[in-house]
Amino acid sequence: MRQSFPARSAGGSYVFAAVFAVALVLVPDAAQAGMKEAEAAYGRGDYPSAFVEYRKLAERGNPRAQYLLGGMYEAGAGVARNYSEAFRWYLAAAQKGEPNAEFMAAQMYYEGKAGPKDYREAARWYRRAADKGHIYAQNNMGALYEYGRGVAENKAEALKWYLRAAERGVVEAQCKAGMLYAAGVGFPQDFVKAYVWFDVSARSGNTEAARQRERLAAKMNPADLSKARELAGKTGAKAPAGKTATAKR
Repeated sequence: MRQSFPARSAGGSYVFAAVFAVALVLVPDAAQAGMKEAEAAYGRGDYPSAFVEYRKLAERGNPRAQYLLGGMYEAGAGVARNYSEAFRWYLAAAQKGEPNAEFMAAQMYYEGKAGPKDYREAARWYRRAADKGHIYAQNNMGALYEYGRGVAENKAEALKWYLRAAERGVVEAQCKAGMLYAAGVGFPQDFVKAYVWFDVSARSGNTEAARQRERLAAKMNPADLSKARELAGKTGAKAPAGKTATAKR
């Protein structure tokens, strides 16, 4: 059975366009003429021209351009798809502390897209991005600890990371937090908290969370169920805007 992380699409392919569109808004040195030209070219669908401009900036050591160039190589936007080059540029930016690049370097290590899979290296780079607040890296750290990939299996540590992502609107992390609370392995079982997280995730469209919520409700005593529904009604967590990529177990 395959466990999906929330950072790649269901099929495992990188949804680069949506991430790229968000990334352009966040480029810290977008005032540079080259960066502006690259943004304009990408925006009008002229990927080859965007690639040339990002390549120039990347070769000068600009970590944001290196990260975006890695994405273009991975997606095959404006250049032939090349996972080895994508990884090279992601890693160059990651080594300069660019959190999105740290996340994508971890993805490449996890999936083995540019060489053998390396869960320990994936965990190292996910952790660096997660510590900087990257919500999908936080979620993926939860999954690594839950299944013992690259780190020792630790359900309590998994819950800690899932909750960080869940509280910031990552829908799958909300569902996973609910599952861990419902199971209560490595920490006290808590049906009320489980129900609340299932409900929050279900309200964002997670059908599995909706199923788990109803199954859990059938097991709960009336007092706890009433309390859970009351708390759920007061709880709101929106899914973050845009789409991301996802890793596979």
